[in-house]
Amino acid sequence: MFCALGEEGQQAFRRKLAQIPLLCISYFIRRNNDCALRGLDNMGGIKAEMIEAEERGWYAPDTYVCADCVEDVFLKSLIENSSEVSTCDYCGRKSDEAIAATTEVIIKAIADTAYYYFNEPTNSGMPWNEGAPVIDTIDTGDVLESIGLDCHDGLREDIVAAFCNWGWVRTAGGHWSSLHPHEIMSVSWIRFTHAVKHETRYFFTNLKSEEPDEYSPTTLLKKIGELVDELPLISRLPEGMRLYRVRERRNDESWEINAKEMGAPPCRKAGAGRMNPAGISYLYLAQELETAVTEVSSEPPCQAAFAEFLVRRELTVIDLCQINSLPSIFDNDCRDEREGLLFIADFVEKISEPVTKDGREHIDYIPSQVVSEFFSQIFRSANGERIHGMVYPSAVHQGGRNVVLFPTGELHAGFDSLVEYQSGKLVDYAPPLYSMV
Repeated sequence: MFCALGEEGQQAFRRKLAQIPLLCISYFIRRNNDCALRGLDNMGGIKAEMIEAEERGWYAPDTYVCADCVEDVFLKSLIENSSEVSTCDYCGRKSDEAIAATTEVIIKAIADTAYYYFNEPTNSGMPWNEGAPVIDTIDTGDVLESIGLDCHDGLREDIVAAFCNWGWVRTAGGHWSSLHPHEIMSVSWIRFTHAVKHETRYFFTNLKSEEPDEYSPTTLLKKIGELVDELPLISRLPEGMRLYRVRERRNDESWEINAKEMGAPPCRKAGAGRMNPAGISYLYLAQELETAVTEVSSEPPCQAAFAEFLVRRELTVIDLCQINSLPSIFDNDCRDEREGLLFIADFVEKISEPVTKDGREHIDYIPSQVVSEFFSQIFRSANGERIHGMVYPSAVHQGGRNVVLFPTGELHAGFDSLVEYQSGKLVDYAPPLYSMV
């Protein structure tokens, strides 16, 4: 029968046979022996199990594992919610209660993750050259390390042996040339920033995506808006909340410290800022006094004027400081959320990074200015709410939270309809301490 396969068929059979791990073969031998001991003829069922295992790409070790043998919180929860026996086959821990679940419980989650980020070269659609894939493969151990599996050494060995293929290539959703959703958005953001800085400033809506795995500038802004709603990043500044604003005051200056001088500059004097273009005035504040001082002061010691404002009414803001922690890479039900958070974290880092004040900052600020204007003028929440401003991380004060308020868009209504000036004083600033005079 083997000879009847022909030379190509025989080679294919050998490759397939070589892919079956010894652990998996021993598993099915045990399954067959169990049936024989019980006087059962279950070869048909065992064959069906084997075919199913080959199709999904992994076999289940006939072992039990406890939550102490894995570090990932999600994998721990899978074990704890499915515990059946009181002894772990790996660390040997015992208990009067059920503490260990079948290893299959976690291998399914691990395998789903592995096959999302990697795949066997042929199944990934990768081209071959002279009998080998055009990109070098890596082994299963490298795959498990790449996806961050931290577990008992014996468990790792069994998981490695449980996979059908030992050669892997990086993929996205199983295909070698695809990008993950957060990668598509990051690539699109790079293209977007270049376009608005160096190609077109006002008519970028006419730009189309140049690559299949890339969003046009208009589509990218809409995608960012969708993530803001989905994650969610929309928050509230409560009525009565204290916010701070600081202006450096040089020795030769003597302007009064009052609501007019400490508020947003008039449009004719508004220079380009991180979130606003020149000529359009935004109100920059901070949730902490030290953040406000650090944002505007030159090399200390120096003197500055600070003002305290109170929020007049509840304000709807996009809070880029309240980004949730990433779900486990093994929690496949939260994969979309994880992809969104990966991009948002990268996005926030880019729009918050320090900009050198060398005369070119008005160019470097353009991408974040466009995003701010999109949130101010175009974007509405899923509930139809208009956005009053954004909270974003300070680029110069670790843990500091900046607040920028957008123009109200209401006739004759300025920023004093959003916040109320309370008081102001001079500050002698010498980090980490400051004193009021």
